[in-house]
Amino acid sequence: MTELVTERLILRAPRPEDAPCYALGISEFAVAKWLTPVPWPYTLSMAQDFLRSAPAPTPEKAFFIIEHPQKGLIGCVTLVSELGFWIARPHWQRGYGMEAASALIDWHFDGTGAEAIRSSAHHNNIASLRLKAKLGFVATGREMRFSQALQHNVEHVTTALSRTDWRARRNDLCA
Repeated sequence: MTELVTERLILRAPRPEDAPCYALGISEFAVAKWLTPVPWPYTLSMAQDFLRSAPAPTPEKAFFIIEHPQKGLIGCVTLVSELGFWIARPHWQRGYGMEAASALIDWHFDGTGAEAIRSSAHHNNIASLRLKAKLGFVATGREMRFSQALQHNVEHVTTALSRTDWRARRNDLCA
């Protein structure tokens, strides 16, 4: 089973027993309102169904639970059509999103021939847009997407990160 281990986190495939903590973290409106495809309220049965259907992670397409060894499940990070993530509210502003996303981006570029990763965020999700800028994502445009939690269209900032820019950024950090 694939696991990515960072300084403070373990990124791993979901397990059935994750459903209660997953549902608790993602069902808080302060989290769900930023996740366009996620309905709200989000129930335990939704979490059970979703986690049961999650494919095994590969460098091409991955869905990882973010686990803190002392705190348990604190969020998830995914790269399917876009890079996406959420962190449960009690764990905000600790750098966990940056740490998890960096590990997944490294794994993706190391294991594929992909030249870029796309991502997006609500135009007013300042924390997500700031994290993506720190990762090296650059704005590529804007588009409207329907938010399940908000039940209306929301303007999204679309972004992209090239393999070249990621490697240069990682080399600068390690130098």
